[in-house]
Amino acid sequence: MPAIENPVETEFLRPVLLGESILPYRVFRPFEGVIPVTQNGHVFDAEGAANRGFEGLSGWLRKAEAAWEKHRSSPDSLIENLNHYGKLASQFPIATVRTVYAKAGTLPAACIVRDRRTVIDHKLYWMAPSNENEANYLAAILNSETGRARVAQFQSRGQWGARDFDKVMFNLPIPRFDPARSLHSDLATAGARAERAAALVELPENVRFQRARAMIRTALTEAGIAQTIDGLVTDLLDGAS
Repeated sequence: MPAIENPVETEFLRPVLLGESILPYRVFRPFEGVIPVTQNGHVFDAEGAANRGFEGLSGWLRKAEAAWEKHRSSPDSLIENLNHYGKLASQFPIATVRTVYAKAGTLPAACIVRDRRTVIDHKLYWMAPSNENEANYLAAILNSETGRARVAQFQSRGQWGARDFDKVMFNLPIPRFDPARSLHSDLATAGARAERAAALVELPENVRFQRARAMIRTALTEAGIAQTIDGLVTDLLDGAS
């Protein structure tokens, strides 16, 4: 479909993370989207935006709603679809730190998001951990080969074997983060180390996200970080103290 063009107030232009926007331990390429939501989570349709004086957003939404009405296959309105089950509004106000992971793919990818303007698309799952240590702890578990191997039996199967993670990661017996437990702290430290290493990997211009993910995984394996994390995650999931 042709792109919709209309001036839009800056506050409603936000970075958007799709599944392909993240790598293990690293944000890759955000997209830009018109997100008709206020800081406190109020979602606008065209009429609501006009009533609040946001003429640019209202104009864009009028065009988007017209296109939706012409082509939609869902009984929902455009805004009902954007805010399906409240999953858009529930992101606001946006947390300072979020851990996200990709729901699709054959290998896991998770990272920490610290940009409070960024909105998460439905191809990613997210949570707001209580602090950086918990965020790193979760990223380490979700990126681990140990975690992937243990949920493989729950994944759908395709031509290339197990694929997509969706919520099968929650079948893992992941304990709530406890900074008093040395194993938890060690995992958080290893996750932070992995994030620093991932940030140093030089990625070619225009590289596709699949290749970029592979480059990060290779770098972490060559540095011995991936093996350290896998050992810690094995101990964690096996109930070690």
